[in-house]
Amino acid sequence: MKLFGRYSKIAGLTLMALAFSASLFAAGWVHVAPADKGFDIIKNIGSGNESYTRFGEVVILQGGDNFSDEVQKTPDVESFAKRDDEHLYLLTTKDPAMFNYVFPGARVVWSGFGMKVLLAGEVAAINLISKSSPFTKVELLPENQTILTAETICKKAGKAEPDEISNFLDLLDMQTFFSDLEKMVAVKTRYSYVDGAQNAIELCAKEFAGLNIPCEQVAFNIGSKKVNNLVATIKGSDEKNYGEVLVVGHLDSTSENPRYDAPGADDNGSGSAGVLALARMLKKSGLEPKATIRFVLFLGEEQGLYGSKAYVRNLNSEDKAKIKAVLNLDMIGFDAADPLSIMLETNSFNRPMVEKMQELAEKYAEFTIRTSFSAWGSDHAPFLQQRIPAVLTIESEYSSNPNYHKTTDIIESINPNLCENILRLNAATMFIYAVNP
Repeated sequence: MKLFGRYSKIAGLTLMALAFSASLFAAGWVHVAPADKGFDIIKNIGSGNESYTRFGEVVILQGGDNFSDEVQKTPDVESFAKRDDEHLYLLTTKDPAMFNYVFPGARVVWSGFGMKVLLAGEVAAINLISKSSPFTKVELLPENQTILTAETICKKAGKAEPDEISNFLDLLDMQTFFSDLEKMVAVKTRYSYVDGAQNAIELCAKEFAGLNIPCEQVAFNIGSKKVNNLVATIKGSDEKNYGEVLVVGHLDSTSENPRYDAPGADDNGSGSAGVLALARMLKKSGLEPKATIRFVLFLGEEQGLYGSKAYVRNLNSEDKAKIKAVLNLDMIGFDAADPLSIMLETNSFNRPMVEKMQELAEKYAEFTIRTSFSAWGSDHAPFLQQRIPAVLTIESEYSSNPNYHKTTDIIESINPNLCENILRLNAATMFIYAVNP
């Protein structure tokens, strides 16, 4: 025990020496604090030259030496010494391989909800940036911005007086939603490079035909492979004034064995069945929308957003200006930990749309909700890059989903309550943007 105590003292002194050494050679400091406390710190001891980046209940602070000296005296604040060659980077990803990836030479400052903030020097940054892809975005950490909003609890009022939107939402048919989902999973694989993907397109085309909604298959290429998107259209009675609204999702799936077994119940059978569900609601209502509504199912998402990129590429400037909202449903079925939770994802220029969706969620849905303003990695991204208003609705627990891109992504892992509430939110949004704007 004496020997153990001696080594403990030596270890403690060594850590103190390392900490003291780091502070001597630090070119600056980065601090991670609870959001409320962090903003109080800036207000009370800041000089006006500090910066913040908010991620929900956490804020990342940067400032001068005097500011940092005071911050480090504050409880519940974690501080990181920043070397002269180091910068803060934000990684946003929908790639499961990135969730637990260790970046050599980089230090994780904060992580959560498919995002990581890392300190990286020049060499480490080269490796970090090399991981950029259609599913992973790497950028210098934006300053003085909210990247992820704090959690809001939405709980629809059961005693509220019915209105035209709640009456419309009552038409949501979850039994048929799951019937559609079962048919998609029964295809075995909807991997874009094999016949199953086209079989799934034909299956959904048949469903739209049964609803008497005209649809067309629009060809595009993934390398040398020709595949199709499916576009079903309900013309609006006043398209000139109200434009178009798109309800979209990707139909393709993947797994460890994608050519033979990729059930993709959550990713993204859930979103694709959701697109059909919203089309059914509208036809069942008998309402004639004022805006034209296009229900679009993409292929090639898992290979690099090929379907949505092809769709956007075919739009001229007039077409782009006509689109008032894009609702992207991707992975809406996994929720392991109570309460139900979702994330909306868009870019900051589209803040009014997500604020309206937040209002609708608080009135017509039951879950906790956050908004990310670091959009990437799904079919809303090509639209946003052209400044077309688009929002992704996605389960907030996707980065901890053990079935993500696995053969175990089957219907038994789907949470029906989450699906229903996400569909209610998107149906309400479709209503106010297209049916009765």
